[in-house]
Amino acid sequence: MLRVAFCSEDSEHIDSHFARGSQIVIFEFDSSSYREVNTINFNSSESIIEDEKVNLRIKAVRDCSILCCSQIGGPAAARLVQQKIFPLKLEEGMLIEDAAQRLNQLFMKNPPRWLQKQM
Repeated sequence: MLRVAFCSEDSEHIDSHFARGSQIVIFEFDSSSYREVNTINFNSSESIIEDEKVNLRIKAVRDCSILCCSQIGGPAAARLVQQKIFPLKLEEGMLIEDAAQRLNQLFMKNPPRWLQKQM
């Protein structure tokens, strides 16, 4: 089983920055299928400093192997990699369902070596 997080503003599209987005939608993938398992909502309070926003989101995706977003800063991406979470920038506005289908096909056919270790 593998978990993938998608950063979103509307639970349907990959359309937000990792540290500033209001939602993270989590999908679970197994050997032949995938399903949505959780949506995490974040308060968009301006009083929270950027570093704390990143910390909250890293904690929320700690059981994921991949994080898909439209934008992410270099330091946040490095912190995800330290937690063994692979950040993946995708086209802004892509449907989460489309991205999940593509990932599922990749997982079933020929996953990259780094991903095989996590599966």
